[in-house]
Amino acid sequence: MRVDLRRDLARKKMLDPRGEIAHMAGMTQALEEQIAHLTRTVEELSDVVAKQDAELRRLTGIVDLLAQRARDREADGGGGFILGDERPPHY
Repeated sequence: MRVDLRRDLARKKMLDPRGEIAHMAGMTQALEEQIAHLTRTVEELSDVVAKQDAELRRLTGIVDLLAQRARDREADGGGGFILGDERPPHY
């Protein structure tokens, strides 16, 4: 019985290609929608990454500037910040 059902289904698909074509068209449309959604998501994430990169560069510049100021102050004998593995003056 089961074999006959499979044969009947196979025959119907062969005799009615429109159903198969409609199914493929539906699948194609769904895939196109998903690709459009994923493309939009990638573009949004790219914008976020670009903004984060700019912010990271800005903050890195500030940290570098502050570290240079601390080194300059230390070199001038102004005391101040302990950098790296330096021991505090009370040792």
